[in-house]
Amino acid sequence: MEGKLLPPVIFNAITIVSMLYALSQIITDGPKLRSTTNGITMALQELAHESDLIDEALISSFVADQEQRRGLFNEIIVVMLTAILANVAANFFGRGRQKANTARIRELEEELRRLRGD
Repeated sequence: MEGKLLPPVIFNAITIVSMLYALSQIITDGPKLRSTTNGITMALQELAHESDLIDEALISSFVADQEQRRGLFNEIIVVMLTAILANVAANFFGRGRQKANTARIRELEEELRRLRGD
């Protein structure tokens, strides 16, 4: 098995890449979305204070911002679920390998006891 990329390693790599991707999405798009939302909220408050009608462009901008946030949120959920499932699979394969290794160690210990005459 030496030199082969084992399934737990693949799933752990998927976990790491998924989590890094999610983190990068949060870091790059989060502040932009937050500042856009704050700007729209402030503009809406100014319009409300002036009692003017809300401009259609402002409403469509606000709706587009909400859609972008919703899309980012859904994307992060999918990435996190991928990471979780990959981690579960890695743990499953790792435990199977651990059980096989433990059984082999017990066999070797028994063989060593027989050789020593214990």
